[in-house]
Amino acid sequence: MRSALALSIPFLFLAAACTYDNGDAQRIIDTPEQTDPTVKCGTIESSTIDVDRQIEIEPAGGAGVYVEYAAGGHWHVRTSCDTGRGPCAWDVLVSPDDGHVLSNLVPEALESNDSLHKYANAPGTWQLNANTSSDLDGFTFDSDPGAAVQIDALLDGTCAVGYFYWVGDGALHSGSPSNPLILVPSPE
Repeated sequence: MRSALALSIPFLFLAAACTYDNGDAQRIIDTPEQTDPTVKCGTIESSTIDVDRQIEIEPAGGAGVYVEYAAGGHWHVRTSCDTGRGPCAWDVLVSPDDGHVLSNLVPEALESNDSLHKYANAPGTWQLNANTSSDLDGFTFDSDPGAAVQIDALLDGTCAVGYFYWVGDGALHSGSPSNPLILVPSPE
């Protein structure tokens, strides 16, 4: 009896090690059916996003949702916050425009209190809930090359039209004309 207990104790530690959360958990959650998750602040508008243009972001250098597009349909979305502001509670929705599909979703630097949600009744819609402070939180995903994507962002529960950043028509855009915003990749 004692030897069986002695043998089982190492396996308990091994099992615990396999489920240990080191503070960098990256979770993807299926969200049950619910109403349309987007929050509309004004008439939905569209803008061009340039291919292969990256935005240099300094963590804790300012609140923002940064969106980049790379050739072949590769998207990158990140959130940041101000150091003096405290944590920013981001709620960012991304969905395909015109019936396209989003795939290969990969969380990036999410902590245990951050998550990505997939909506059952809004095919292809993903929601990032991130409490960003002195780091960057985000995710990458793929779409059909050249397909437009709709981005909807809330900061601390309010429309974040002033906090969108992307490069379009050769210039860095700071602030969005609408929320959600449809970003259309420039020709590759």
